[in-house]
Amino acid sequence: MILYLHGFASGPGSTKGRALEARFAALGVPLHRADLTPGEDGFERSTPLTMLAEAERLVARHRPTVLMGSSLGGWLAAVLASRDPSIERVVLLAPAFRLHERWRAHLSPEDERRWRAEGLLVDHHATGTKRRLGWAFLEDAAKLPAYPEVKVPALCLAGRRDELVPLADVERFAAMTPGARLVPLDDGHELVASVDRIFEEARAFLGV
Repeated sequence: MILYLHGFASGPGSTKGRALEARFAALGVPLHRADLTPGEDGFERSTPLTMLAEAERLVARHRPTVLMGSSLGGWLAAVLASRDPSIERVVLLAPAFRLHERWRAHLSPEDERRWRAEGLLVDHHATGTKRRLGWAFLEDAAKLPAYPEVKVPALCLAGRRDELVPLADVERFAAMTPGARLVPLDDGHELVASVDRIFEEARAFLGV
């Protein structure tokens, strides 16, 4: 079974998640799309640590052997795989390594003051609304490794035109992870145009 972890401000209904679930279902391989920020105010209260805890709960419940994650979910999948020996393989789609460092670098003192006081107003893709994220999100991001030490086979797929997560960040992870293979794609961060290629690469990687 595959457990799919969605990205930041996304959810289990993401386009990639649904498309990949359908393709793997046709092969008889179940893919469960996680909701890492459950509840009406789950997003507002979420941090990388709360999302990781929810992923850990789902791993204990569904017993997947494979984690697949997109962006923030890809980073969390790598973190979880570095901690949980039950995970045998990971598929990372534009994994958001160095999240804390990258976000911090773009924050001015005024941005930080406002975020701490009012929350950060962001586009929530899962609901198509604007929602506010607490400062604890960035604080907790600093508590997780920028590059988790993953010892199981890892397939990384990342866009050459990704403006959010530099391809160089994923290249660095692949270079420092003995069991990792990187497939650069001619795409941006969302990788929606590359779903067919992602599926074929993941299918071959998983041997299904």
